[in-house]
Amino acid sequence: MTAYGVAGSLCIREAVDSDLATIRAIYNQGIEDRVATLDEAPKSEAEMQAWSGDHGGRFAVMVAERDGRVIGWASLNRYSHRCADRGLADLSVYIERESRGTGVGTALLHTIERYAHQAGFHKLILFALAENSAGQRLYRNLGFRDVGVFEEHGRLDGRFVDVVVKEKLLKPLILFVCKHNTGRSQMAEAFFRRFAGDAVEVASAGTIAADRPDPGVVTAMEEVGIDLSSARPKLLEPNVVRRADLIVTMGCDVEGVARIDEDWGLPDPKGQTPERLREIRDMVRAKAQALAERYTKFASATP
Repeated sequence: MTAYGVAGSLCIREAVDSDLATIRAIYNQGIEDRVATLDEAPKSEAEMQAWSGDHGGRFAVMVAERDGRVIGWASLNRYSHRCADRGLADLSVYIERESRGTGVGTALLHTIERYAHQAGFHKLILFALAENSAGQRLYRNLGFRDVGVFEEHGRLDGRFVDVVVKEKLLKPLILFVCKHNTGRSQMAEAFFRRFAGDAVEVASAGTIAADRPDPGVVTAMEEVGIDLSSARPKLLEPNVVRRADLIVTMGCDVEGVARIDEDWGLPDPKGQTPERLREIRDMVRAKAQALAERYTKFASATP
């Protein structure tokens, strides 16, 4: 049994055989509540044993456990048997009634997404009932994109219901944070994007709103062929923080960031001479290049 993450009192771990009865009970709650699936009849023990047999290895099942009790689960399911679809996985997530809306789904999805990326999956696909507003918010906050709506895609309790198709490319998200997002974090984002290309998702933000990048930083970046003149500082958003695989601060004192994974300890470029700005720029470039090499090497190594 492998534990993949701990969030407060919540432990996310790989499911074991003894979890199957609880997984079945939670699954059947979702069926009974008509919020998560087009299935109408509760799953039997035999059906769940067959379902369990289809999982394992890359197609993992994760459970969320609090105080020794399983309160939710998520699974990676086979999307297709075609070789061309080897990088795709269908996603399921179910939370017990009493624990819905408490962050369990977010923790489960974060964990199983990282597992899926490490297992060589390129994209997750899910099918959600259009009426499931809570599920829609959860997937949207975690970066799933609406592909479209299958209108009247199935019958539930004698009526046709719509199903929303969602997808998410499994690229790590690197988030650079500083106080105003006008200098160091903007440079880090730009350099990281230059070195990593589209293999990794990157963003930057500040904890205090600002209007425009520092003019001296814009000039220094122009000298190395990067145009920040049209860039706009962005205010840090909680859903981006939750999605981020790595949060890097620049060396300034930031408040309200839920977690910080690395701090680069860089000097503030504001008010510096052009020569000093170039030195700071080159420090950012070196650190961004090293980080990009680390992440692109990891991405290319996945099967």
